Amino acid sequence: MVNLAKRMRNFQPLLAVQYGRGAAVLPPPPAPQLTRLVVRYPRLSWAVSNHGPRIFAKESLPRFKYHNPTLPIRVEDSTASQMELTFESTDKASLEVLKDQKDNKQYGDEWSEVQSKPQPAVDASAPPSISPSLPIFTRNGTLPLNDKDPKDIWRWLQKTTSCKDVTRTEQDEILRRQLQAFSLKASHDRQLVKAGMDDLRKQQADLKRAREAAERLTSEA
Repeated sequence: MVNLAKRMRNFQPLLAVQYGRGAAVLPPPPAPQLTRLVVRYPRLSWAVSNHGPRIFAKESLPRFKYHNPTLPIRVEDSTASQMELTFESTDKASLEVLKDQKDNKQYGDEWSEVQSKPQPAVDASAPPSISPSLPIFTRNGTLPLNDKDPKDIWRWLQKTTSCKDVTRTEQDEILRRQLQAFSLKASHDRQLVKAGMDDLRKQQADLKRAREAAERLTSEA
């Protein structure tokens, strides 16, 4: 039973990072590719204004990284609270429309101009390419995080990147229910043990008082 309980507990962190807010997969090309994500906030300050980015970085970012393992993600200590995204694409127009998403205007995000990414120098000794490489364009978007709810931060990231939520598999849903039932049973068992211990302590206290009363009667006789 102890080994079963240990195995069940080992599944909980895995399911926690696989599903939930932040568990989403970035779209493949030709959609603009997110190449960098940086979250900045005063990590040593526990002000209310930093609560949103702190919770987002702790809960949502690990899930996002789990499902997009090649994406560079950093959390930096900074006086400014913001999230910065860097996109790349060979389609300049796809980067230009990022700023014009109607649903995102309420968030106060700011965007840089679309720029051409410097191409590596051509090796003169290398054989000529049959088709020239397409130019790559890049653009940065910045979202202020002060006083923002973690749900709103995730909603902006999801809309901006067009990432898709990961749906829970039938097998994992069965496992989740088993873990939930196991957790409820464990909680019930703990309550029973606590009630038994409380009853035992009460009996011991009653016995102690009875002994003390008997000793007083004996000494007075």
